[in-house]
Amino acid sequence: MIGETSPLLLLETLLKYPGRIIHELHSGRRPTLTLWSLVLALTGMAIYGVVVGSLAGGTQLWVAPAKLALGTLLSVLICLPSLYIFTCLVGIDVRIRTVAGALFASVCLSSLLLIGFAPVAWIFSQSTDSVAFMGTLHLLFWMLGMIFGLRLLSGMTRFLGGTESAHLKTWALIFIVVCLQMTTTLRPILGHSDHFLPAEKQFFLTHWLESLGGKR
Repeated sequence: MIGETSPLLLLETLLKYPGRIIHELHSGRRPTLTLWSLVLALTGMAIYGVVVGSLAGGTQLWVAPAKLALGTLLSVLICLPSLYIFTCLVGIDVRIRTVAGALFASVCLSSLLLIGFAPVAWIFSQSTDSVAFMGTLHLLFWMLGMIFGLRLLSGMTRFLGGTESAHLKTWALIFIVVCLQMTTTLRPILGHSDHFLPAEKQFFLTHWLESLGGKR
């Protein structure tokens, strides 16, 4: 059980006893838990964004954190309704507040892992100018964080009496694709640019291929 809701206690519980987070969210006894999970998730993404922006330096030191936090928030809000619908289709009787809290906690856990990888990413950002290499490294760290974060949603399903299903696995894939597209929509995040936002629309795979080819 989580006593008084506090940021440090929430982070420690997420790392050691993530099942307790689901229990508290479902019981509804800690209404501020959902909000704290979102705030800490966005803060964690912003902190890691400083490391991402350190490759280019200058204005990217604040632009990258802002874009990562904004992109994470938009991705979560875009995918939350479908997560609630898919959860209901699995046969789980749950409130949308519980689903939202579990999603926010999952992203918060992912951001914690990213912060753990931040020193490694910073070392490479100070020793190489390769946008392609750093982009690949950041993507690898993000995917690792996302895998562990989404496991919390699987834990929610089991805790509430559901079973693993194609519904939630499909949603997880959709969420990952939305997050990846958001990084392209809000580009540039990693490298230099004369514009705060891109002037043209582009699919994230196309953008990556052009970046690897040295066009961007």
